Amino acid sequence: MAEAKIILVTGASSGIGAAIAKRLAGEGHTVFGTSRNTGSAAPADGVRMLTMDVRRDDSVAQAVAQLLAAAGRIDVLVNNAGFGLAGAIEDTAPDDMRRQLETNLLGPLRVCQAVLPAMREQGRGRIIQISSLGARVGIPFQGAYCASKFALEGMSEALSIEVKPFGIDVVMIEPGDTNSNFPNAREWTEAAKSSAIYAARARHAVAVMAKAEHAGPPADKVARLVSRAIAAKRPKLRYVCATPIERAAITARRLLPGRVFEGVVGAVYALPKAK
Repeated sequence: MAEAKIILVTGASSGIGAAIAKRLAGEGHTVFGTSRNTGSAAPADGVRMLTMDVRRDDSVAQAVAQLLAAAGRIDVLVNNAGFGLAGAIEDTAPDDMRRQLETNLLGPLRVCQAVLPAMREQGRGRIIQISSLGARVGIPFQGAYCASKFALEGMSEALSIEVKPFGIDVVMIEPGDTNSNFPNAREWTEAAKSSAIYAARARHAVAVMAKAEHAGPPADKVARLVSRAIAAKRPKLRYVCATPIERAAITARRLLPGRVFEGVVGAVYALPKAK
């Protein structure tokens, strides 16, 4: 086995984050997981839970300080904490978008900034961002979520170049449909809850996605890919965790004219015409 690492996994109380923490601890790494409420978390064996709200500077700083005090260093950060917000763009108020970005974009930014001084001083480190295939394709009625993941990847590409001279690698993991608690925790914008214009189409599209997610591969498939990215001497910038159909969609996105691909996406979600 590769050298044991000191690893921080955000959002480790359930779903993909819990699967990642469990697998890495089982491989012999020292794993610290985070949750906004550690009292309600059920961590895997060998995972030490820290309280962290990625939306708050002080909470992030305190949790990272606790890890460094206990372990003396940090080798790997897995930025996993996040959630999905559903609703038509017309039904997405600026405050809704801010709430989505606060967790999915500014959260990873805060945690990166908190661990980077220690990684730079060590002269090594690895930051793994749990992104999404929603960073490749705009998914109808999940525009805020896709915006957060598009932005996360742009930020991560820039970060990768900036920190490379310090021996720090940045990796993005792009899961497709995954059987986890993510669809159950999906939230709706306030206006979407009572929208007479988009309600039927939005509910239908999200139901189609939720069905695919529940039928998708287990969260441990993403965890195995994270483990592979940690063990790699020269990790790739992106790792895709997707079904053959999803991989075909990525290729189609690149090859088809934009409007043609747009029609394909609409057909996948069997979107009825607006009345």
